Amino acid sequence: MVLQAFLSLIGGCVIASLTVGAAWAEQSVTDKGRVVYHNAKVDAMEVGDAPGHVLAIADQRGLQINQAGEVGQWSTRVFLDLTNGTGPHFSYTIVTFEDKSTAITKANGVTTARADGTSTFEGSFEYIGGSGRFSGIKGGGKYAGKRLAPLTPGVAADIYQEFTATYTLPSQ
Repeated sequence: MVLQAFLSLIGGCVIASLTVGAAWAEQSVTDKGRVVYHNAKVDAMEVGDAPGHVLAIADQRGLQINQAGEVGQWSTRVFLDLTNGTGPHFSYTIVTFEDKSTAITKANGVTTARADGTSTFEGSFEYIGGSGRFSGIKGGGKYAGKRLAPLTPGVAADIYQEFTATYTLPSQ
């Protein structure tokens, strides 16, 4: 009787630990895609310390399409510190998918002015939050893209970027 109770207790602990282990298992995902967007609003000001030194904040809106063809509404706030169109930037982005799940990132990169007046940019990002099926997301990736019009105050421009990401999600 005591042996049977002991074996039953051990069996229960093994089942409980397997259940807990399964709840903590993570799902790893590698994704890539494209974002197409525009500046909805830009506020910029000359710093005054050197010609062409500008600080700016832009509200950007567009669509993100991942490798599976899933579309999300893309919204970011990017902060730029540019001298003659070249310099560092950082941003916070929220992508909202059709099921209302969100993925939130923080990015850091460099913008580079080109001779034709357009600019290219590249950088890396990390996931800092999410909701719905992206709750508990961890990971990050890299991005690179191009602004298709000159950096001119008041001139709207289409912008695109490619991204690659690797992230984990807690299992459901």
